[in-house]
Amino acid sequence: AVVSTQSTGEEVKEMAAEYMYPGLDDEGNKIERPGDIQDFMPAPYDNEIKARLANNGAEPPDLTLINIAREGNEDYLFSLLTGYEEVPAGQAEPAEGQAYNPYFHGYYIGMAQQLYNESVDYEDGTIPYQSQIAKDVIQYLSWTSNPWMDESIMYGMKAMSSAAVMLILSYIFMRIRRNGVRSRQIHFAVAGHDKSIAKNGNVNNFSKYKDVDDALSKMKR
Repeated sequence: AVVSTQSTGEEVKEMAAEYMYPGLDDEGNKIERPGDIQDFMPAPYDNEIKARLANNGAEPPDLTLINIAREGNEDYLFSLLTGYEEVPAGQAEPAEGQAYNPYFHGYYIGMAQQLYNESVDYEDGTIPYQSQIAKDVIQYLSWTSNPWMDESIMYGMKAMSSAAVMLILSYIFMRIRRNGVRSRQIHFAVAGHDKSIAKNGNVNNFSKYKDVDDALSKMKR
């Protein structure tokens, strides 16, 4: 999905080749090979201990699911990434390695400010404001949390279209098959004269609805 939405196939292959992955050679020996487009992105840390040591004792969360793991989703992440500010008067100073962010629960966060104005360059000439960079990062994190969303929507649209067609065809089939039942007439004859109904559907004088039948006969004339 990254190839079709953000980068070309060659660009993704170049990015993947920057990382080394464990593999096997032709003789079955373990080797380190360059990454391929089919490989998963490598974790930034080898294990939990190294992750905590690099982040002041706090284990960083799985960012592939961060968009759906926090209340507010994209709005919360945007406020968090752009909400760093100086400690207000009367507020305790953050501990070493922490920063003040009013949008973070507890106000003191172990992640330093990551985004600044002009901290990246856009090839298309987009002005790299902090808000623009944060928006792009959040859109990517939103995609990683559900990379199959576009395909799910497409399958849902196909399913709804198929269901609508089947509903229309079922209604037409029901009307055709039940037309004889819906237009069928049922006449009740007097006891002892069950065979008094003629073949053409008319009822003789023993019918309980003789007056109605006579009126219909006059109308036909």
